[in-house]
Formats: sequence, C-alpha cells, structure tokens
Amino acid sequence: MKKVSVVIVNYNVKDLILTSLRTLYQFHSDSSLEVIVVDNNSSDNSCSEIKARFPQVILIENNFNAGFPKGNNQGFEVATGDYIFMLNPDTEFIEDSISKMTDYLETHPEAWLLAPKLLNSDRSWQQSAWRYPTITSVFCESFYLARFLKKKNYQDKSFDEIFEGETFSGAALFFRKELFDKIGVLDETMFWIEDVEFCWRVNHTGGKCLYFPETCIIHHIGQSARKNYNISISNQVFNKIKFFAKHGTRFQKIMVKWISLFHVFFKIILFGLLSPFKVVYYRKLKAYLYTLSKFFNPPKGIA
Repeated sequence: MKKVSVVIVNYNVKDLILTSLRTLYQFHSDSSLEVIVVDNNSSDNSCSEIKARFPQVILIENNFNAGFPKGNNQGFEVATGDYIFMLNPDTEFIEDSISKMTDYLETHPEAWLLAPKLLNSDRSWQQSAWRYPTITSVFCESFYLARFLKKKNYQDKSFDEIFEGETFSGAALFFRKELFDKIGVLDETMFWIEDVEFCWRVNHTGGKCLYFPETCIIHHIGQSARKNYNISISNQVFNKIKFFAKHGTRFQKIMVKWISLFHVFFKIILFGLLSPFKVVYYRKLKAYLYTLSKFFNPPKGIA
C-alpha cells in the first residue's frame, strides 16, 4: 500500500497542473506516492500531456464536468494510501511538504487534518484559514466589507505558528484516509464550499484541524474560477445557502438567502454599469444574471 495518495481534480488548466506535477515529483519520490488526477472533461489537451509526461499518474477521465467535490470523491475511491493529500491543480511545490506533514500526523494522533501555509504566486502569504461562516460574514463578504472580518480571518493568530482552526482552504488539505470512515467524503451538493463543510464535520466529530506553517506551498489562486464565471459565481452564492440549510438554524438560512439575493441584485447593477469598460465585468454581469435565473431553484450539485 502506498503511504500517501495525492488527489488532484483538473479542469482546463493544463499548464498549471503540469507545473504542479513536475514540482511534486521534483521534491517527492515516486515510490512513496500514488498520484491520482481526475480530469473533468478538459478541452485543452490536459489528459494527453499528463499521459505523455507523467505516465505514472493514475488518470481518471470524465466525459463531463463533475465538479470539484465529486471529482475528488472519485479519486478517494481508488486511493490506496494511508494518507490523502487533496490538492488543487494550481499549486506548486517548493520543498518536500508531504514528508513534513506525514511525520507530524504520525507523531500527533490527536490531529486529523493539516492545512499547509499557502503562498501567492509572488510568494507572499495567502489567507487560507477562516472561522465558520456567520450571517455577519456573509453580509460583509457580499458587499465589500470583508475588512471588518478580522476575527473570522484569524487576525488574532500568528500564521507562523501551528494552531487549531475551524476551516481551511481546500487547495491543499492533508489528512488520514481513515477519516472517511468517521465522517464520510466530500458533500457533492456543496460545490465551492465543500472544504468548509468537510472541516466542520471533522471538528464536530472530535477531530482537530490544524494550520501547519511548517511547510509552504504556492497556490496560484483563482485560475480555474476564471475559466467559467457562471459556475464559480453561481456556486459561491448557492452553497452558502446550502451550508446554513445543513448546519445552521432556520433563521440563519432565511437571512443568508435574503442577503444572497440582494447581493446578486447589487452585483448585477454594479457590473451592468462597469461592463462597457472591461470584458471581465461583462462576463461577471452575465454570470450574475445566470445566477439570478436559478436562484429560486438552484441545482443540488454543480450549477
């Protein structure tokens, strides 16, 4: 059995995933890794390039876009490692991160999940740890008031020290495979908030999720999202509502739904005014109109 199974879901980011795989193998031995790539029907020749350059990779080729949580669950199903490393395709290794995280979990049984420090493309620190969503945080994030969310963003913590946290970015999560027996796999109905929901279940089942700055990984954030704003924007809106429907009170669900609806109208007006000036604003306008068309009957999975 392999020691670590790395699971990567890819969708039309060929250059990024090739860099991720190249640097992964640069710092980690083939013999200690099982690398599984789940491709969500990419049209950029990702699969052919991966086969040619990294034949050792286990490649699952979907003929449709299954989304991030379902794609990861496909990878988890075939993984044979003692540990799982759920990894975004837009990540880049600068050291042997896997050995450091494996060694820590093997000597700290109370820790169930580790989130390495993430860096931006210029190697500056990247926010990747948050407290659970609240009505206040949903409101502030919807209307450009995120600067008031110091507590939610753990600004009371030192990001140079290990600390126990509530939720972490799904761009890089390292955990014991036995976790699936305790809490299950990713919730496939919560595309774009599945990492938050997964961490919620870990913490509420007696485990500990830790921020682990003993190793760093570059995350070229947001590259997949720019490929399809309809998917990224609509799911960011819908799945905050779904999260509170699953783990919140009825009052929280109603409030978050109304805040989200006003948020969509606000963005339609904003990007409608800005759309003549940049193509990206026009694309976001179309995405919010798309979101509005599905708001009262959102899909159960990927929108």
